[in-house]
Amino acid sequence: MYPTLRAGDGLKLEPYKNVSEIRVGDVISYPYPGRPYDVVHRIIKVRADGVITRGDNNNKIDPYVVAYADIIGKVIGAKRKNRLIAIKGGRTGFWIHKIMLFRKYFMQYGLAPLRCLSNMLAASKLLTIFYPLFKTRVINIKKNGKTTPLLVIGKKAIGKQLSDSGEWQIRFPYKYFINKNKLDI
Repeated sequence: MYPTLRAGDGLKLEPYKNVSEIRVGDVISYPYPGRPYDVVHRIIKVRADGVITRGDNNNKIDPYVVAYADIIGKVIGAKRKNRLIAIKGGRTGFWIHKIMLFRKYFMQYGLAPLRCLSNMLAASKLLTIFYPLFKTRVINIKKNGKTTPLLVIGKKAIGKQLSDSGEWQIRFPYKYFINKNKLDI
């Protein structure tokens, strides 16, 4: 259910008094069919024999129908650190779910042309003429017996060298300006 819920969140549940209170968009808890643990997913369809659910971050609808008798309760809040976060259900929850699905697919597919252009610009090395303006240095960090070279500007790490390939992985937007061939190890 990420990003609505996160690992470690404490859930505040409210049991339904009757079946007529169940709405599309509600976040519910129920036992996973055939497994010894509970699931927290959002209702996407109410049927005569139960409800159809899906997690906010899932591509596919759950392959089972949750019977009304199996619903433990509606999630109305999540305790995260020292605060209680309200979990929206009903019509608002339905639209939150739709926005999250749109965001997920847009980030994956809608931004692909921009990522392609960004990678082409970085590969062209057009902006590396500005490299001398950046005061970069390479430092070596030892962790678990392995040494990893990091590229830093001041106190900020902007890249690292991958141990298996030796390729430099440099963060956006620095990847446009850094000439990887001129990095001293």
